[in-house]
Amino acid sequence: MQTLRGPIDVDSVVVAAGARTPELLLPLDVSCAVSPQRGQITHLNLRGVNTSHWPTVHPFTPNYMTPFDNGRIAVGATRETGSGYDPRITAAGQMQILQDALNLAPGLADATIIETRVGIRPMGEDNLPIAGEVPDRSGLWTMTGYGAGGLTLGPLLGDAVARSILGDPAPELTAFPTAMPK
Repeated sequence: MQTLRGPIDVDSVVVAAGARTPELLLPLDVSCAVSPQRGQITHLNLRGVNTSHWPTVHPFTPNYMTPFDNGRIAVGATRETGSGYDPRITAAGQMQILQDALNLAPGLADATIIETRVGIRPMGEDNLPIAGEVPDRSGLWTMTGYGAGGLTLGPLLGDAVARSILGDPAPELTAFPTAMPK
């Protein structure tokens, strides 16, 4: 493998570059069906309220609420497929987040908006992560395409890929697509 400091010998390489994974695999003639998806998340503050013991609320909808210390609460998130790598906070995204948050927890109406953050998520073509060894490319592995589920799926599949590389027992990765040579 060639690095900025020169070549190094490795047995395996895992490409886990989020939405930019297809760009890194392109020179290797490997196709990876991942595209960028913008996600906007807003942080609120309930002055004088101890939110540290509040539960995370994640109904079976795209919106959620995650509390932190000192009255801070993260609410979100948008799932903007087709956004490209555009990191802007949009009025429509902000409105969606706040409407969803207030529908979930009307008591947040008096909260102060602290900030809105934007992330560019890697979205798999079939809404499935792309994880595992690339067919016909021994030692080349991919992990990407988690979309909004990256914080929960990433560690689990990362562990499975690491175990597979080491030859240890691991959950089967065959349920997930892998990047394909062109």
